[in-house]
Amino acid sequence: MSLSTKQLERVLDKGEWDLVARTRSRIIATVPDGELVDLAKNLRERRDRARGIARQQRREMRGKSDPKATVASGGNVGTKAKADALTVALKRVGAEQTRRAEKLRQPSQRSLARKAMAMKMRQEALQRPLSHTGDDGMKPIVNPRAAPSGALDHAGQRSAMQRSKFAR
Repeated sequence: MSLSTKQLERVLDKGEWDLVARTRSRIIATVPDGELVDLAKNLRERRDRARGIARQQRREMRGKSDPKATVASGGNVGTKAKADALTVALKRVGAEQTRRAEKLRQPSQRSLARKAMAMKMRQEALQRPLSHTGDDGMKPIVNPRAAPSGALDHAGQRSAMQRSKFAR
């Protein structure tokens, strides 16, 4: 659940509010890489501390542990909201770090042009024949219903011999 700016100011102390405010979308883009790493580290430390306090308060409410203060805590809603707000801010920092890493990994225009040229040359090489010799040419298609003319051991041998002996 996202909290409004007023609710965040109420839940977070001054130092935490400054950290969370630096993770807003327009501001985080201007933060240098080194400061982004420090920001993530500080947010993580404060989030872990808030989680630990919320866990302790929850145990005190259930009666599982002795109270740290003189009176057992009555609820951990504010501490839980603080941990959630710090978690959301930490996710924004992680997303920004991932975005910057992806931007660095993008190939340059020069490498993309070289890759395209290599693909084009490879495609043209596949379309050219491997040698300059001709093929066997057209292949005859044998008609299985045609009579075997001129064959001496087949039907029609007598008529073929008769035709060849006499002039027309």
